[in-house]
Amino acid sequence: MKVRILSACFILLSSAACRTAGGGEVWNIERCIRHAVEHNLQVRQGLNTVETARVENAQSKLDYLPDLNAGLGYNVSFGRSLDPTTYNYVSGQTVQNASGSLSLSTTVFAGMQKLHNLRRAEFSLMASVQDVERIKDEIAVSVAGAYLQVLYNKEQVAVSKAQIETLESQIERTSRLVEAGSLPIGDRLELEAQLASERYNLVNYENQRVNALLTLTQLLELRDVPGFDVEVPDSAALAAAMDGHDLRSVGEIYGVALEMPRIEVTKWQRRMAEQDVSLARARYYPSLSFGASYGSSWSDARQRPQLGPDGKPYYTNYPFFDQLGDNASSALQFSMSVPIFGGLTARNSVRKTKIALRNADLAVKLAEDQLYKEIQQAWTDASGALERYRSARSSVVSNAESFRNTEQKFNAGAATAVDYNVAKNNLLAAQSLMLQARYEYIFKMKILDFYRGVEITL
Repeated sequence: MKVRILSACFILLSSAACRTAGGGEVWNIERCIRHAVEHNLQVRQGLNTVETARVENAQSKLDYLPDLNAGLGYNVSFGRSLDPTTYNYVSGQTVQNASGSLSLSTTVFAGMQKLHNLRRAEFSLMASVQDVERIKDEIAVSVAGAYLQVLYNKEQVAVSKAQIETLESQIERTSRLVEAGSLPIGDRLELEAQLASERYNLVNYENQRVNALLTLTQLLELRDVPGFDVEVPDSAALAAAMDGHDLRSVGEIYGVALEMPRIEVTKWQRRMAEQDVSLARARYYPSLSFGASYGSSWSDARQRPQLGPDGKPYYTNYPFFDQLGDNASSALQFSMSVPIFGGLTARNSVRKTKIALRNADLAVKLAEDQLYKEIQQAWTDASGALERYRSARSSVVSNAESFRNTEQKFNAGAATAVDYNVAKNNLLAAQSLMLQARYEYIFKMKILDFYRGVEITL
């Protein structure tokens, strides 16, 4: 859910669809986040953990069912063997015996261990589900930061290219004035040196852009996407991103963020620790078990005794099914095991689980404290970035006007190339600071919106 909210928030930074340009794919932020989440290996591992937890949860429910077992046996005796009719040993005779049984057993009471196991399995399942969501959230934030870094580097490249075009045009005009004798050759050389420096800067900006794209593609688990690039939002969308935010208080954002998966994971793990304590305590209680069995047997050596007319006994064949019916037996069994002394293992087990529960309490507290610090830092960074952006924007306006006046003077021969370069460098520095502040503010505000769970639409 958090990933969907963050993706929707970034829609205002990108168009609804991706396009193909220059033979390469251009992705918007929403597609980047979705692709990163779907192809991340940690997410896949987390989903496997969820499936394992589902199986364990199902098994904890099936543990309430009794155990049912069937047994069959067949035996052939040679030489000296027991005659089942007379119960005397006979020699030189082959005796065949067969038996079958069916038994059922279950634990009636064992300190509610099955119930505690069931609850623990349910909590483990919820914890694993929330852990996957936590991983997705972290991926979304990382992709968003990398995406905005690419946009920043692309704007740096665009500004540098524009400055190179301006310098080339100015050098061309200055060359004509130098040839006409209106300006000294030093002015042209100064501009050419500035052009060489700016071209060097452009190479650095291009390298930074390529590295930023590489970082993003690695987060997306992309390897074979030639010409991959990101979609650049128009200036209106960026302006809306700058002006459309309401900087809420840290406490308000924190109150909503406590429902994030990263916090829920620790809470479910704490519930698991509580069940571990209950399971350890269950070993203090006696256990009561119930069992039932049914079985019968057959032997080809067994004969059925009969009484003759003279009152003397004689033996006849004993049919298979008659033997099974006559030899059938059944039993019911109740047993109780009472723990008296076991080296204090139960007591020490309870003590260890209580320590683990205290650690789980601390883990929840640590996660909440860390979340508050991150929100507090993001709020401070966003507030500072906004102020820097406003200051840098005013500086850009002022330096742009100063550069325009200096350029006019330079074209009229009333200013030197040094004055021209100083004015231009001041403008470039102001533009670079404004770009940094703008993208930092946008990113921090998206993080804060992410913590709040508020879907923002353009």
